Amino acid sequence: MLPLLATKYQFFSSPSGSMIWIFASVIAGFALILAVGALISRHRGVHLNPAQKRRYNRYVFQRMAKEMGLQKQHFEILEYLIRVCKVMQPFLIFSNTGLLDDVLKKGIYTLERDREIPEQERERRMSLIFQIRQIVENHSRKGIGIRSTNLLKPGQSLAFIPEAGGQFPSKVVSNMRDMLACSAPRDQAGQDFRWKKGTLVKVGFWRDTDAGYSFQSKVLGYDTIKGLLCVLVQHSKTLRREQQRKTRRKPLRRPCFFYPIQIVESAGGRKTAKAIIQYNQRRLGNLLDISPGGCSITTLSPLNMGTLLKLEFEMGGKERINIFGKVKRTRAQAARGAIMHIMFTKLSSQYLNRIYSYVYEYTV
Repeated sequence: MLPLLATKYQFFSSPSGSMIWIFASVIAGFALILAVGALISRHRGVHLNPAQKRRYNRYVFQRMAKEMGLQKQHFEILEYLIRVCKVMQPFLIFSNTGLLDDVLKKGIYTLERDREIPEQERERRMSLIFQIRQIVENHSRKGIGIRSTNLLKPGQSLAFIPEAGGQFPSKVVSNMRDMLACSAPRDQAGQDFRWKKGTLVKVGFWRDTDAGYSFQSKVLGYDTIKGLLCVLVQHSKTLRREQQRKTRRKPLRRPCFFYPIQIVESAGGRKTAKAIIQYNQRRLGNLLDISPGGCSITTLSPLNMGTLLKLEFEMGGKERINIFGKVKRTRAQAARGAIMHIMFTKLSSQYLNRIYSYVYEYTV
């Protein structure tokens, strides 16, 4: 009798080719379902509220940062500050302005007191911190705006553009239920004048930290409100959002000097251009507001649109700032002179950071 261990038993029959293919298809289908489910879950995770996002890892944090427009160097700084500041809910950084400001201010404070960092590297890191603030703010503003003049607040600056031409500055004095009361425009002599009832006008204005708007309206009449002669214009619910500011702007109210720049081309065979600052043509102005990208200046001696200039002013204390810019547009004032809107073309990282610090109130 053969030993039991030598006996061969066949409990299962050999699988056929079709069965192998069926089994492989089932496994592949199951794997595909798992992969699709993971992608859907990941996509939904990006749009969860901050409390739900706390359990997600570094990858999700970086993904959200990229969606806002932050680059690698930005979220590396953010992650470092979050870790150092021991932020319990990191994802709130993207929706809570107060939390973001607290974290970034601590980063600025640390940089300003670290004397071992070279000055150039310190300014570079500060620029990145301010860029984070600007990018997050711009992302949060997307889609935000107003659709009706009923939401305009008293004090809002306006510009009337009648059909006959010209541009006349004004301000909202009172926002009433059926109409908008604005300070009556004045002529070049500084005298009040009146448009006829029914005159069609285009009205334009800038909203702080938002965008430029315009709307069509018509004159309903005149009245004295709060001691001022006001033009009454019809409300509009069809505002046109024309341009969005890329950087926040803040009032400054500081005297300044500016110099026109002349571009001189060489007369030789190889033409080269040289910028010459016209120091003998110094002009006086008053800075109305400033942003990291430009400023507005009121002056009795404005430069023509497109003119290059050098600008000098003080930002607090006795720190004098020198910036090069270009006149983008000018707007005549009711009395004398004009308001020049300047786009900065060249400034150092140090000066740029000082402006950022002033605009976002990060001075420590």
